[in-house]
Amino acid sequence: MKLSTKSRYGLRILTQIVVDTEDGTPVGGKEVARRQRISTAYMEQILIPLRNVGMITAVRGRNGGYLLNRDPEEITLLDVLEVFEGKLELVDGATCDHCDNMATCPTKDVWRRLSRVLQEESKSITLADLAKKMKASTSSSPEYFI
Repeated sequence: MKLSTKSRYGLRILTQIVVDTEDGTPVGGKEVARRQRISTAYMEQILIPLRNVGMITAVRGRNGGYLLNRDPEEITLLDVLEVFEGKLELVDGATCDHCDNMATCPTKDVWRRLSRVLQEESKSITLADLAKKMKASTSSSPEYFI
């Protein structure tokens, strides 16, 4: 299993937004892109689905930028990954809802269990956790902490 760059960059972008908006003022997209070493154009592509699901909001105007719509303690790694990857399962049919071999499949329980562990672990990590880690690493290169 390999996550897309949109998932990885989306998580970095959201974490940067958390760190940069602690005072309640929006952070500009160019600043986030610069800090995360992502092109502004690609970052904008990543922000669209995050806006569509209501994780962030764009504030227009001279002092505009981006803000989180929810508390960073409430947004999990699983939430972000599922925006870009869909339901987080290791194999299609890990839930066995549409598997033709459900009754006799010797591996279904393995895939279900591993998918559940991945989902639970991903639920346990929040944007607030990642923001703390980013702030703690400001003396080194915070752009590469994830």
